[in-house]
Amino acid sequence: MLRHYEQNGVLQPAEVDRFTGYRLYSASQIPLLSRIIELRDAGFGIEEIKTLLPKYYDRTVMREALGKKQAEIEESLAVEQAKLTKIAALGGKLQEVNMVYDVEMKSLPTEKVLSLREIVPTPEQETGQWEKLAAFVAERKINAPAVGYSIYHDEDAKETDVDIEIAVSVQSFGADEGNFKFKELPAIPQAATVRFSGPYTGYYEAISKLAAWIEESGYTMAGAVRGLGIKSYANCDNEIDFLTELQIPVEKA
Repeated sequence: MLRHYEQNGVLQPAEVDRFTGYRLYSASQIPLLSRIIELRDAGFGIEEIKTLLPKYYDRTVMREALGKKQAEIEESLAVEQAKLTKIAALGGKLQEVNMVYDVEMKSLPTEKVLSLREIVPTPEQETGQWEKLAAFVAERKINAPAVGYSIYHDEDAKETDVDIEIAVSVQSFGADEGNFKFKELPAIPQAATVRFSGPYTGYYEAISKLAAWIEESGYTMAGAVRGLGIKSYANCDNEIDFLTELQIPVEKA
């Protein structure tokens, strides 16, 4: 450090041994070295220190220099804080990355359900359907577990006027009311299924993987896509912990 200060004309040694080249400093130079270290630790660069040292006791000059350096550091902190915010956001996204499990073939039995089927303006408004179904179940004190199905009846992906049916399992049938229907989901002899964890944004990755597997394995779709909410808003507080199983009826092509 002392050699660096010497090379930049900030602090010269009191003496240099002409035989060994050792730099020798006197006790009288300690206050000057202390001032250099103070300025360095406050964020001043070598050229700034070189300029300020002769004016160290000029309060006007030092106040101006310190104010300018404070503003620079605050601006730098704001830039770094913005980076930290972006890092935290990226970390959150990484936590939300949906783990897509291997495709599994299984048969699905018939199941008694209470369903609500509607044409909703956009897929995002499926949440409103679940709120209506939950209210219906609560008002009529229907014994229904937290696990529920989302059934997508459109043959192609749609962004508007989407045909969505939601359903919860029930022990016994009750009286239908409007779009609220008690029915039996039919058995599915063969269904290609895949599970993903995390928010429902993982649906698109999972359905893409499942569709690719179906095609590569020589199958075709033979019915509506089902989404089974194993862990959802009904029984889980954090989206990160959600667990969804997509089910597609298939048959050999």
